[in-house]
Amino acid sequence: MDWNRRWAKKKWLLNIKWHKAWANNVEKIIETAIDNNIEYLTLWALSKENLIKRDPKEIQSIIKLINNIETFLSKMIQNWLKFETIWDISLLPKKSQIILNSIKEKTKNNTKITLILALVYSWKDEIIRWLQKINQKWIDLTKIDSNTFKNYLDTANFPDPDLIIRTGWVQRHSWFLLYTSEYSEYYFSDLMWPDFNKLEFQNAINLFKKTQRRFWWN
Repeated sequence: MDWNRRWAKKKWLLNIKWHKAWANNVEKIIETAIDNNIEYLTLWALSKENLIKRDPKEIQSIIKLINNIETFLSKMIQNWLKFETIWDISLLPKKSQIILNSIKEKTKNNTKITLILALVYSWKDEIIRWLQKINQKWIDLTKIDSNTFKNYLDTANFPDPDLIIRTGWVQRHSWFLLYTSEYSEYYFSDLMWPDFNKLEFQNAINLFKKTQRRFWWN
């Protein structure tokens, strides 16, 4: 979900307003995913680099938005959306951690769609956590295969992504879901996230459906 800040500067909006635009768009994208029978939707909301390097006031606005997820997705959370997070939320304020974990618990039995919010991401950090988990289990590194490797990643409980969408005209993966995206299709949109509407998302989905995915096991 890229280029929120540049979108705001272009439209002369205050931080709080573009964060609200971010939130409003999340709901629309979830609705489109459900209409297309998508079971898992992952949204990358905050990288570790941004958490550390962005202006503190901007980060405060983002944290406030994270803390209000249950409010702007209340109807979905109450009825059918299962909420999950990946990566290192321990770097967020304690209040945010409590709120996020509470939503996970409340929605754990919902089944219509799983929304995974990617927070405080760094692929290098994930590899370090992987090594720490392996070390704690006393696993022989010479016996690790691809399945064992994946089982100790932060994303171990979720399927590999079929489609990865990058907004804001930048054409790079930025380490996003790097290990599990081996066979993912990519869609690069010129639209910044607040302008990435249902139509553009549907265009990406339609293109994916037309793709002939010929893998070695087919």
